[in-house]
Order: sequence, then structure tokens, then C-alpha cells
Amino acid sequence: MSGKDTRVGPRRSTLGAMGFLAVSTAAMSPRASKAAPQIISDAASMLPGYGMADLYFPGFFQGTWDCVSELVDIQFPAGEDMVPNLKQVKSLRRFLGTPSILLRFNQTFIPFRGRIIADRGVNTKAAREAARFDDESKEWYYEPSTVRDVRWDPSNPNVLSYMMREGDKVDVLVTKRGSENPTPEVFITSEVVRQTQTSMGEIGLTPVIKQVKDQVKYRRVGSGQIQAIMISNVYLTPGDDVKLEDFLKAGNKPVTTYRTRIIMTKL
Repeated sequence: MSGKDTRVGPRRSTLGAMGFLAVSTAAMSPRASKAAPQIISDAASMLPGYGMADLYFPGFFQGTWDCVSELVDIQFPAGEDMVPNLKQVKSLRRFLGTPSILLRFNQTFIPFRGRIIADRGVNTKAAREAARFDDESKEWYYEPSTVRDVRWDPSNPNVLSYMMREGDKVDVLVTKRGSENPTPEVFITSEVVRQTQTSMGEIGLTPVIKQVKDQVKYRRVGSGQIQAIMISNVYLTPGDDVKLEDFLKAGNKPVTTYRTRIIMTKL
């Protein structure tokens, strides 16, 4: 990989706040109208304390993987008028299907208390600092480091924090998770994450809060290789940049949905 960082590519796509997570076929099908109990159930699913203590991966995940990701689709389920950063997202859309959208990074899975878990501290930093592909030179290159002081404890996996290069602090909280292993070769995960970004340099600025549901379907396709599809649903949260009426109008619909294809090769 080349060390140059002089080029500016498209904005980095989100790979999940704590590495990458998972695909449920139900989330890809159209929503039917729901009765009140189902709406209540959906709301409860966003509250802390629901789900397992951590994601426990099959044994073949253990170790470090070289990952190449490609953002392949962006949708606006609640309508374009509901997307706060529409101009930014649309500019990213222009790069779909081009080498400029490719990212490369490592992901590590470690044994902990007899099970295999994602090393969320290492993985978050690696994903945030992913290399880009330069179609002109046919090389990968890194941008300057953007993340420092990552804090994460595997005994308390729901909480992670780090500092950005410009001085902002990012706090990540997993509020719900789940997984299933339908066949020996397939593993499906889902996590709901709330991310709060606070400016440490300017007093009085309101923190930016994002809520994301990441779903990943992993499939082992051979010795030392896994293919994955990740769906990231971004939801509105109340704040200075979101009107209350828009928040209520969006309801439980995501405002932006990203679909990413990932190839993982064992190192």
C-alpha cells in the first residue's frame, strides 16, 4: 500500500460504529402496516438492555482479516426531504460503481472468556482509517490518521469512545444486538448503535447524535475467505439540525440506507 495522502476521494462511508455488523432478510422486505403492539415492540427494541451481552462469532473468524469494502447502493426510505445531509449523501452516490468507492482495512476477532468476539477498539480505528484505492496509480493509499485515544473494554463491550483529529469526542453505545447461525457457513448479526459526537473546542455546541442499525450477513466461501453484505439504516434523532415534525413524520423508518459488499481474506 502506498503512503501518499494527497488525493481527496469521496467521503468515507460508514462501516458501522464499532467495526461492521449485519443482514436480516426481513429488513430488506417492504414494511406492512403495523398494529399498535408491533409499533410498541419496535420502539422497545431501541431501548438499552435488549439482546445478548456481545456478538459471539463462529470459531473460523478468529484472527485478523484483510477487508475490501464497496458501497453499492444508497436509498432514502422516508423520502429525500427527510435526509438532513442530503447534499453530502448525494455527492457520495456519484461514486457508486467506481474504484474510488473502495476501502481497505483490517478487522480482528479475538478469544475472550471462551468465545470469539470482535476487537471493537482495534476494528473501529482500522475502519475509520481505511485505505482508499487510487484508480490512476492502481495503488492503495492512506489518509492522515483521524482517530486517537480509542477506549474499549471487552468486559463492557457496549461502550466505546475515541477522539477525532480535529478534537471532537465520539461516544458509541450499543443498545441492542442479536445474531443467528442458520448454517455452519453463514453467520448473521444485527446491532443498534447510538453515536454522539461532541465538539470539545467550542463551548455551547449541541452534540450530534446518530442512531444506526447495522446488519451483516457473513458467508464463508472457502478456506480463509468470507463474503459479507452489510445494510446500514440511519434514523433521525431529535436535535438542532432535525425538526421535531420531521422526526415524528419519519417514525421508525430509516432516512438513509447504505448497502455495502465486503470481501474478507485471512491474514
